[in-house]
Order: sequence, then C-alpha cells, then structure tokens
Amino acid sequence: MKYVRLRVAFSEETINPVHEAICDSDTIERDVLLHEDRSGPDRDTLLYRVDGEPEAFAGMLRAAPSVLEWAFTPAENGTFYAFVEQETPDRDEEILDAISRTGIMVVPPIEFASDGTATVTLVGTAGAIRPALEELPEEMRTEVLRVGEYDRRRELFDSGLTQRQREAVAAAVDAGYYDSPRRGSIEDVAAALGVSPSTAAEHLRKAESRVMAAVLDVDA
Repeated sequence: MKYVRLRVAFSEETINPVHEAICDSDTIERDVLLHEDRSGPDRDTLLYRVDGEPEAFAGMLRAAPSVLEWAFTPAENGTFYAFVEQETPDRDEEILDAISRTGIMVVPPIEFASDGTATVTLVGTAGAIRPALEELPEEMRTEVLRVGEYDRRRELFDSGLTQRQREAVAAAVDAGYYDSPRRGSIEDVAAALGVSPSTAAEHLRKAESRVMAAVLDVDA
C-alpha cells in the first residue's frame, strides 16, 4: 500500500472560499481539516481544528455562500474546533471527482496554509494514485513531498506548527542549528527568514514547545 504526501497550490478558480478568506486574514494562523463526511447528497460535514480568532473564522463561514451551519468548541491557547455543514462548492466537484475512485483515498488531516496551498495525503495503489493526480484541474499545481509505504503512525503525529513556525524550523535545520555539534547560529536562521535574531528565536521557541507537547500528547 503506497502513500503520497502532496502540497497542492490552488488557483483563484479552484480555491475554496473559506480558504481564500484565510489567506487574506491575519487572524487565522492555521486551519486543519481533521475529518470529513461527503456521503450526503450534495452536502459535506467537516471538522476543523483552527488556530486563531473564532469570531473571525465565523465571519468567513458566514460570508461563504455554501456554508449552512457551524458550531465551535474552544480548546486552549487560541485553538478551537469547528464543526461545519456545507453544500459541496461547485469548485470542489472537479477535485473530488479526480480523487474519488476505487483504489485510492484521502487520509486526513489536510492542512490549509495561508499561502493558498494545502498539504494532503493520498493512500492507495500506484495504479490509482497516478491517474488521480493527472486528472486534477489544470489550474492546480502539485508538489510531491514524500512517497513510500504507508505507516499510519507518521500521520497520527501532528506537531501543530503554524506555517511560519515550520519555515523557521526548516531554516534552522538547513542552517545546521540543530546539528551536534551545532554548525549554524540563530543569526543564520534569522538571515534565512529575513527577520531579526530575536524574532527567529521566538519562532523556534514556540515551535519547539508545540513539538514537545505533541510528543507527550499534551496541550502546549
């Protein structure tokens, strides 16, 4: 059983209205689709984990013509869960048609980033995955991040990092900041991110706190 981890870049024609609103907002840091039920006729039920302001997210849902109902459950440290019912947006139909086939499935979570991309895991047979990718809308660009034999333990670990925190950690790894002995400095990380050393250090501290909490299965 194979899996492929993809980063999908949406165009103006294919991006979901709520995701589009998140891209234009400074109040939502992270939006992760944890579960979805698309078995109803022309209606979807979705469960999100969101880092940001609930009132701002509610405004985005209210403005989306396809969204019918929603309910929020607060968590900690600016995180909440959103249970959303919506009519399947027209722009989602072509995407769903491409990946809804025998021999393939989408395995949540799906993480939506503020740059208009989403990170998606597809599981199935090689013979089904390839044509599914080929039939995605031409306006969507895909980047393969990982390919291999599927191991559910990999997908169960959610570090909870925001996009900016991921960028900071990636820059730190590239700079050798976490090597032993350490090859790179916080100044190297800051230069790669284009921020001050104190800002880079803050991003890394928050990222490290979230990762360690996720490892221990507690809230950061």
